[in-house]
Amino acid sequence: MIRAIIGTVAVLAGFAVVETSSDASTSDAGGGPRASCKATQAYAVLQPGEPVAVRAEPTPSGAVVGSLAAHRSGEGPVFSVVTLTGSQGGWARIALGSKDYSATDGATRSYGWIPADQLAVDTRLAGKVTLYDRPDLLGHAVASLENADQKFRVLGCRGEFLQVINAEQGNVWIDRWCARREGCRG
Repeated sequence: MIRAIIGTVAVLAGFAVVETSSDASTSDAGGGPRASCKATQAYAVLQPGEPVAVRAEPTPSGAVVGSLAAHRSGEGPVFSVVTLTGSQGGWARIALGSKDYSATDGATRSYGWIPADQLAVDTRLAGKVTLYDRPDLLGHAVASLENADQKFRVLGCRGEFLQVINAEQGNVWIDRWCARREGCRG
């Protein structure tokens, strides 16, 4: 009887761990939590005169290797399209080939890290965007948007999904998005 109770408690504890682990991280060879995703585009929201530091590692203390900066002066934000290749703990791994990137250390790098919430995507698409509670096989559709114009801040990515947040939908995973501020409707 005691073995049955202990076994049941262990199984339930295992389900609780799976049930509460809905962040965008998986383990990489280096041991740290890191998620990779299909290379996708998002846009960085840049304020003129306020560059976003690009770091060598996904941490505020990581060495600054460059910056993303708006090349237009004036009022209001500027949007720069970047390629997102992974995420870790609120940081986005981006390819460093965009015209708005400037290296500060003179080194040639293929990627760097910025805070993920500096990135945004829109749902201005033709067709339906499905919102999930989790990515991949564990996810369940919680809503869908069709011909909706909603902007989301990026939190992370995993595989073919983006983890995003906004005031209307909260923290969800989406299966389709647009990386152009003006929308992607054809």
